[in-house]
Amino acid sequence: MSDRSEPQVESGSHRSEGVTWKLIALLVVVVALAVFFFQNGEDAPVEFLWVDASWPVWLVIAISVAAGIVIDRLAAWQWHRARRRRDDRR
Repeated sequence: MSDRSEPQVESGSHRSEGVTWKLIALLVVVVALAVFFFQNGEDAPVEFLWVDASWPVWLVIAISVAAGIVIDRLAAWQWHRARRRRDDRR
């Protein structure tokens, strides 16, 4: 028997240092959206429910991106909630 204890690694504490591929992908998307915004400054007709207006294309895109983020977050929240309920029933 040995009195030497080996260092224990906590599970779940594995975290890579440096730039991750998710951060790179996020930066690429943000840069692409910025370029797209600046290249599309002209107005576009918008017809939605009772709104009939002429808005800049970048604003329409920004609203679409924001709506997509909200839908993604709501779907993820619902998915986690359903998963938690399923796990609690076991």
